[in-house]
Amino acid sequence: GDDAKTVGQVLLFDVVVPVDRLIATASALALTGVLYLILRRLRVGRAIVAVRLDRDAATLMGVDVHSIYAIAFGLGAALAGCAGVLMALIFPISPLTSTAYLGKAFVVCVLGGLGSVSGALAGGILLALIEGIGSTLIGPAHATTLSFVLLIIFLIVRPQGLLGRKGFE
Repeated sequence: GDDAKTVGQVLLFDVVVPVDRLIATASALALTGVLYLILRRLRVGRAIVAVRLDRDAATLMGVDVHSIYAIAFGLGAALAGCAGVLMALIFPISPLTSTAYLGKAFVVCVLGGLGSVSGALAGGILLALIEGIGSTLIGPAHATTLSFVLLIIFLIVRPQGLLGRKGFE
């Protein structure tokens, strides 16, 4: 019972959770919420979505497409930097670990549906559950294999992802 009272851990529903993971999870959820609000509520966010959906129509409506590309790139780079910081809180990182994280990010995007913030969140949760359960049942060495099997199944059965729209895959 009181073992989780040590520094750096909390007890949630009889599960010991490291504080660094709670901070990283809360921060990632907050950043996801901020991105969602930017894309839905702000003029620049709606312009990003418009350019993504139809560049020519957005241009005809007066959107400076090149500026929107630059803003979207900057926003993506900033979020990638935040993700790197949050990952470094939990896992040891080096330049050699980038391919593993890039593979996971790709699977999450495809699972959730390209262009869907809520889909990316759902895809991340689904991948975490599948890898967690799979690691327990068949061993942690096969977690990555499991995620790519799930990716192939999704590409065959539902290529638009969980929350993506048909035609944008």
